[in-house]
Amino acid sequence: MTQTISIKLAVIECINKKINMFERVVLLILSMLAMSTVYAQENSPSPTTEADAEVKYAKNIKKSRINGVYIPKDHFEAIKELKEISPESSLAKFRAKSEEIVIKKLHFGLGRWIRYNWNFYEGSRLGEHLKGMGVSHPDDMSTFLMMLLHRELNGTPLMEKEIIAKLSEERKKLNGINRDVTTIKTTPIPKNGGK
Repeated sequence: MTQTISIKLAVIECINKKINMFERVVLLILSMLAMSTVYAQENSPSPTTEADAEVKYAKNIKKSRINGVYIPKDHFEAIKELKEISPESSLAKFRAKSEEIVIKKLHFGLGRWIRYNWNFYEGSRLGEHLKGMGVSHPDDMSTFLMMLLHRELNGTPLMEKEIIAKLSEERKKLNGINRDVTTIKTTPIPKNGGK
């Protein structure tokens, strides 16, 4: 009986290792892409004033390349670009998972790659296009594109307006949480121990 239990545990452990290995490989590949982004971003000077940031933003939204990376002009081209630059094996794994799992698991992998390489924080023509559609937060922009990619790969309707409405509602809830913070009154500690 003890031997049967240990065999079952070994089988379960083996299955878990295969699942974890898949996730590890996908995260490793996406992390490598994200690291290349960080290196590129570090080599470009950041604006020091709000006016400098606005000037840089205005220039960036007109560029087709930023830091050597092609910037798609709209969400359709972004999906096409993601499909072209991704290995077929990665796309197959992406397609096989549920949309919710993909979004959660790849937010800091593929999502981060999208946000930084397509320059959503400092402006890009794709970011400007997405803002025009009603998607304004960089996290929501990458989520929107990953959802569209997942739906495109699975042959399901894209339903952009519904995704935007959902993301907008979730962002409002998040912002509401951030604004509804209880303020705690503090008393400064006197110098010299209050003497």
